Amino acid sequence: VFLYVTSMPSPAGIPSQGVLIFSLSIVIARLSCYVKSHRRHERRKRVKVLIFDIDDTLYPFTNGFTTHRNGSVALQYMVDIMGFKNREAAAKVRQPLFLKYHSTAKALAVAADEGLLPPNLDGSPRKFDPQSLADYWSKNAAFDMIAPDPPLRKCLNRLKSEAGLHIVAFTNAPKRYGVKVLSRLGVSDAFDDGLVFGVDDVLPFCKPERSAFEAVLSRVREAVGDNGIEFEDCVMFEDSMKNVRAAKALGMGTVLLLAKEGEHDGNNL
Repeated sequence: VFLYVTSMPSPAGIPSQGVLIFSLSIVIARLSCYVKSHRRHERRKRVKVLIFDIDDTLYPFTNGFTTHRNGSVALQYMVDIMGFKNREAAAKVRQPLFLKYHSTAKALAVAADEGLLPPNLDGSPRKFDPQSLADYWSKNAAFDMIAPDPPLRKCLNRLKSEAGLHIVAFTNAPKRYGVKVLSRLGVSDAFDDGLVFGVDDVLPFCKPERSAFEAVLSRVREAVGDNGIEFEDCVMFEDSMKNVRAAKALGMGTVLLLAKEGEHDGNNL
């Protein structure tokens, strides 16, 4: 796993940002030292919250699960539940919207609003229910492709218990699906009640929209009982450059995880 750390200074010869290569466990451990160093510098605000995307962030893209979920599982859902004749017809609607929003749930919500879904048998406009997507993915995705990660669990729990950080998950997939992925990874106990969020918690918005991040920040404040938490107190771990840029623009520290060195979202960095 390659990490693109946007909150650190650029090495000489590398424009605008630097690229550091670590395992996720190593970078989280080093972040703990970074947090402790904050306490020695009164001019800098203390990091209070770590926000993790789930898919391709807490597990590697290279295990093939995302390709499986976003390919055959997502398209078959559109055939079985949304009335499309075949996967090819489903892909023509989903793919452009998914590339724009990076969320199947948001893409299908927009498709419903724009009348792009096949009508119901009685001719009425078809609506999209994100909970039906959560149900379908939970029952039909091959979660055994995701391996438990004990070192990651240890790191996350140490950051929570020893550094006193709030550990948050925020995915552009439905919450119930995200909870199942966390369970499969064996890291559920690192995320306290009320600190796991899915796209269904923020619709009609999704990452990277500002309103989505604002909704999550508001609910984090409520869950931990600290209305003083600001974006500047948070660090966002993501695999999407669009989401990292949005988080950084809001004032968060950011870490971008890459599937391959120098590549992400089809672009060379």
